[in-house]
Amino acid sequence: MANVWKVSCMFIGAIVGAGFATGKEVILYFSDKGFITPVIAGLMMGAVSGIFLLAGKYKPAGRVWAALDRAVNFAVFAAMAVTFAVMCSALEELSTVCFGVKLFGLIGGLVCAVLSSFDIKFIKNISSVLVILLIVAAIILYAMCTKVHMGNIIFLPAAQYCGMNMLTGGYLIIDEGKNMSVKQIWLCAMLNGIMAAVLLGMVYTVAYNNPLTSMPVYVFAAGRGMQMLGGLLIISAILSTLIGAGRVAFIYMRKFFDTSAMPVVFLCGLAATGFTLEFAISVDTFYPMIGYFGIAATAICFILLAAATRRKFLPLFRRRT
Repeated sequence: MANVWKVSCMFIGAIVGAGFATGKEVILYFSDKGFITPVIAGLMMGAVSGIFLLAGKYKPAGRVWAALDRAVNFAVFAAMAVTFAVMCSALEELSTVCFGVKLFGLIGGLVCAVLSSFDIKFIKNISSVLVILLIVAAIILYAMCTKVHMGNIIFLPAAQYCGMNMLTGGYLIIDEGKNMSVKQIWLCAMLNGIMAAVLLGMVYTVAYNNPLTSMPVYVFAAGRGMQMLGGLLIISAILSTLIGAGRVAFIYMRKFFDTSAMPVVFLCGLAATGFTLEFAISVDTFYPMIGYFGIAATAICFILLAAATRRKFLPLFRRRT
């Protein structure tokens, strides 16, 4: 059960990036659609995370499937490289605007680049601490804000948001499925869905109070004299996603090098470039595109899982003679 919790925290920590925690990304996808659609998106992420864990447990054999898997892995690596750079820009903007500290995006990116090479058990523990801080901060801010309308269930933005986050969260935890039972996998998926839905609902509600700003959640917190709490929420989310995106990119690059130094150097280069980007423009430019690709990558992951499990489970459905 402890491992299920840590895997869930690693998943949640990976998906709650700067766009999520600032509210910018949440407003971009859900705008005035109401409370229920982001909650549905969170539940969808939990269900799809189970598919990724199962895909890690059962992999199809054959050259065609292996080639498809390699193509998807490269595309995911590219998306994670972009995500890592954008998170560095978010960290830089937040630290400059909120605390008057410059170069924190660069320093944070360099530190997370190194941490990405650490053992996965260490990353699980770091994610658990960051997610707990994030949940506490979100609950406090949600309790203070004006609640929004429920709205209608609109599946396209929910699916886009789910798909985008699967690139980080899904591929970060996919290998964890190897050492989990099917029961543990679905328990983890259920926990992922509940935490994602609750966090999305709370952050959307807070962000909707200032939807036109670049950091709606922080603006809300600052307006109530809680700048430190708003900053804590966003920084926790940024660091957890930096580590998650960095880890996915590191694992991919590590296959091609005899040492872990080159993947770390590459991530450090991304940090040096990324912290100079304009965060709001980067989110508006890259995230919708990543969302569409995430849907495609999730569909391919489902196909790979179906191919891997066909021979295992198909005999159960054949008519006995």
